[in-house]
Amino acid sequence: MTSMEQETVTANGSGRRGRSKDSRLKGPSDKKRSLAALSLASKIGYLTISDLLPTKEAITSALHGQLPIRIYDKGERIFPTEQAEPILFLVRTGAVAVFRKSPSGTRYNVKNLESGSVFGEMPEYGQTMLGAEAEALVLTELAIIRPPEFEAMISRSPTLAVNLVRGLGSRLVEVEKQHEQAAFQTIPARLATLLLRMASSENMVKGISHQDIADELGVYRETVTNAMAELKKAGLVAVGRRRITLLDPQRLVEIDSV
Repeated sequence: MTSMEQETVTANGSGRRGRSKDSRLKGPSDKKRSLAALSLASKIGYLTISDLLPTKEAITSALHGQLPIRIYDKGERIFPTEQAEPILFLVRTGAVAVFRKSPSGTRYNVKNLESGSVFGEMPEYGQTMLGAEAEALVLTELAIIRPPEFEAMISRSPTLAVNLVRGLGSRLVEVEKQHEQAAFQTIPARLATLLLRMASSENMVKGISHQDIADELGVYRETVTNAMAELKKAGLVAVGRRRITLLDPQRLVEIDSV
């Protein structure tokens, strides 16, 4: 029985606990919507022009030509656009806020994008907004890139094409790994994976809270606390104030591979 089920008492006053029909129809809770927004941060705006092109000269060469430029006032909506065609935006100056809204209108911030970031909807190149919206945080200048312009950029710069393929490949591997973990690993195993990845050479994870870990895994903080208690009871970790020491990394590796 989940914590949500435990917290719901049926209306007949019997004290019998269960999940009401109404709660199933309300959709995700605010907390789940907040976690979902946080999980989007690594998926939206992951492309930056400096990652794709290493030098200013290479950037200038790839962007050669007439990319349409548009200036957005503070608070002006950028995405979604009125047209349904694929489109990318390159932040030239200013900053962009990416966010999601619940049906009730509550706004959940995803991330802020600064100069050099690329965002928008062009799935064939690995970029999608996943239902998020975007608006200008300040007076912002954007270059607008549609498929023909992007293909022209690639044709002018083999380096851009190679780096794009590399970026998409590494993201695909990471997504497949996350999918496998979510589908087949227990929470303690996923926690072990994360701790091993974040640990320093001294087998310590510093400056991170249970809430930070929960946000990373996309689960509730209480779930992380319970999983951490299991690892601690098994003698695999020691937990201090914003510090986690891996006492038996080899056994954590074994849990990770389950």
